[in-house]
Amino acid sequence: MERPSAQRRQAERRRLWDRRAPFPRRASNDRRTGERRSAALDRPTERRAGQDRRGAERRAEASRRAQANRRKGRRRRETPTPYTAQEMTQLRERFAAEGPVRCPACDGRFTLGPSRRRGADSSRRVVCIGCGRAAVVTSSRAARILLIDQHDGIRDALNTVLSGAGHEVIEANDAAVGLVAYQVVPADVVILDVIGPGRMPAPEFMRRLRALFPEAKVITMAGRSSHRGVDPLAVTQGLGAARTVRMPVASEELLRIVDEVRR
Repeated sequence: MERPSAQRRQAERRRLWDRRAPFPRRASNDRRTGERRSAALDRPTERRAGQDRRGAERRAEASRRAQANRRKGRRRRETPTPYTAQEMTQLRERFAAEGPVRCPACDGRFTLGPSRRRGADSSRRVVCIGCGRAAVVTSSRAARILLIDQHDGIRDALNTVLSGAGHEVIEANDAAVGLVAYQVVPADVVILDVIGPGRMPAPEFMRRLRALFPEAKVITMAGRSSHRGVDPLAVTQGLGAARTVRMPVASEELLRIVDEVRR
């Protein structure tokens, strides 16, 4: 077999080299092309991310402005129209006098805010149900009273007496409901019928109320001197009742007891 000459072997090596040389160049070209393509693909992603971020910031700013505007509108709606100087004079005179108190502007009834001490006097914020006007009345004789009784007839009779004297009366036909109502809006005085407290017994109501609100003022009422062999008024008095009343009771006596207890 004839061996190839040196020239043929060199030509063969050159031909093989020429075949191999383009591959690394193509690989590097493909790599650079891939990098350019990935960079081109990343640029829209970055732009979209920036646009999304700016859009989120704009939406958050718009939400903050909307909330601020709603708060301003709520404050404007919740800020009542004040009374004139003449109406304030009439309002103070009406709260100082006996009988129900009516608004000097629209002759409507009032809702009473919690009583606060200012030195030797007590004051509360009163808001008219009709026109929405409000004022702070010093030494107001009106009180917020929570009336708890299971019997509708007794509640109606007591509500008539207390509302006629200008007090705000909140009714509850169950002691458990009355306890929740007191937690939501504390009352100046609680009147509890120990014979008809509803599902929750009167002693249990007294214990829970005194545990949550040690300064709560409770007037307990009962029409019997003995219930299950025990005086119910004596039990509630031992649990912290401010006054005990034996029913029936005169209207003047009830109003006098309420005024004494709330001070």
